[in-house]
Amino acid sequence: MPTFVALKMRSLAMLTLGVCIATWHFPTTLHAEDWYRWRGPDLNGISTETHWQSEWPSGTMPIAWTIDVGTGFSSVVVQDDRAYTLGHVDDHSVVYCVDVNDGHLIWKHAYPAPLDARDFEGGPTTTPTIDGDRVYVLSRAGELFCFDAGSGEVRWQKQIADAAEVRVPGWGFAAAPLVVGDKLVLTLGESGAVVNKHDGELIWASPDRECGYASPVPIPNTKTIVFPSGRSFTGVDLETGQPQWSLRWLTSFGCNAAEPIIHDGKMFLCSGYNRGAALFKLTDGEPELIWKNKNMLNQLHGSLLHDGHLYGIDGDMESGARLTCLNWETGDVVWSEDDLKPGGLSLADGKLILLTEAGELVFAAATPAGFSEISRAKVLDGKCWTVPVLSSGRVFCRSIQGQVACVDLRD
Repeated sequence: MPTFVALKMRSLAMLTLGVCIATWHFPTTLHAEDWYRWRGPDLNGISTETHWQSEWPSGTMPIAWTIDVGTGFSSVVVQDDRAYTLGHVDDHSVVYCVDVNDGHLIWKHAYPAPLDARDFEGGPTTTPTIDGDRVYVLSRAGELFCFDAGSGEVRWQKQIADAAEVRVPGWGFAAAPLVVGDKLVLTLGESGAVVNKHDGELIWASPDRECGYASPVPIPNTKTIVFPSGRSFTGVDLETGQPQWSLRWLTSFGCNAAEPIIHDGKMFLCSGYNRGAALFKLTDGEPELIWKNKNMLNQLHGSLLHDGHLYGIDGDMESGARLTCLNWETGDVVWSEDDLKPGGLSLADGKLILLTEAGELVFAAATPAGFSEISRAKVLDGKCWTVPVLSSGRVFCRSIQGQVACVDLRD
């Protein structure tokens, strides 16, 4: 047992150490955030990380490593210094797990799949979902996998489209699985399906109609999940699968691919293909329309809500979409930037993280005052239509042709 003198000496040492620490001004500890699912931990496309560097000399950003994963549109998810994504190589779709520090391959799993380049380059269009020590992947044809996150071992596998007795949509399944408790929630059929995440057994499924391409979104503090179909958005009871309301939402090609934004008792819906956007008030019954217009058309990616304003990729990606800012409450255009050709968009620390179609990574202030660029650099070759992901001070970017670049922005 320490003596009284030893205790006094320890107290003095701790006091001295405290003074030294206060004097030395150690750098602020990085607030790292695992980006373990599509649209991030809060399902809004926004990272809470702040200690990353956005200001760089023109044309220079530190690329830590690059890898090739094959053709596809899958984004990247990150947990415990491991990154996961999908690509298509030699008549197979491949699930990759790599070390975020140097990009070396930890494991991969390939399964037979056609490229299926229908009106686009083809390959996987969904993004993996990490849940603890498991990784879930839904293929375009409806094959549902549960992998061990560490080893890549297949824990279970199920042809879920067959089990749910629903058709494969025209461009294949594209929505990322959503984990809610012990349930794995999937965009299948007219208004979703749910399986047991532990064994893949089907709990309930909806009627056989063409599903949408957006991932399911929960309404906070309720048991309601919002599912897209080719013709509507429907609020469904998670436990029973019973629809609670449905909003008719038609597009030119039956394609609803952008996730709803749910905030402060309101719901924002947006689609491309000549549809537009609308804001609804959530009620006990069918949501009530607040406004609708065609000031934003999200063809592929959902918009981002920051400080009362929506930032999104507006228009047809092939003909040249634009970056647009809308007022959340009114739907009015605040500003629009036509010359960027955006491919994917996320947000962190009040800054837009934009990957252009040509592979430039651009940082800009997320402000209604107008587009205010901070820095940019070329980080990828090829065509880029995938959302860039910030995790632990690194941004992961991906091209359709399969190049993945890790840009190290740790402050």
